[in-house]
Amino acid sequence: MAYRLSGQKAGTARFEPDTGTVNKESETMSSKMTAYALETGATVSDHVFKNPEQIQISGVLVDGMDGMETLKNMWRSRDIVSYEGRIHASDMVVINLQDTTSAGNAKGCSFTATLQKASMVSSTYVEITGNIPMSQMDGQKGTKNAGRKTVASQSVSSNAYAAYVSSYDGKSSNGPNQRKTASYNGVTVK
Repeated sequence: MAYRLSGQKAGTARFEPDTGTVNKESETMSSKMTAYALETGATVSDHVFKNPEQIQISGVLVDGMDGMETLKNMWRSRDIVSYEGRIHASDMVVINLQDTTSAGNAKGCSFTATLQKASMVSSTYVEITGNIPMSQMDGQKGTKNAGRKTVASQSVSSNAYAAYVSSYDGKSSNGPNQRKTASYNGVTVK
């Protein structure tokens, strides 16, 4: 069976009997759930969040490092890849890549790659046509636009300000103007 990892930017790495093979595939599907207590009658699915799916493949490359160089380029360029083996997956990104060389495989290497599903979304565009009054948009009828309002400023005459200041001269109740007892001056007398 031939295994293939194809990238949009980095090309394709083929794992065939004469170039290498994939020995192991594993698929991980996990979720995260809130650690807080749920109210009685609450819907549990509202408190469970799916993590992106991951696939881990392990294999051996022989007779050259072309396949490993392609895998490294996929990782470096953050390429969107598709994997075809016993598991088929698309819209994946190589998030972890391990390259192991040994004396037993002088012209090749063994590898482990972790691929994670990229959540692909598209934005929504809604065209609004015509003049729709705001009162119809929010469902409230009879709402009337009062327009923009400006507050008029008033100037304070100097006589009014002087009267205001004199009303507080010497009449503050925030504390005494002078201390009744002497304060500590930092010198201790013995």
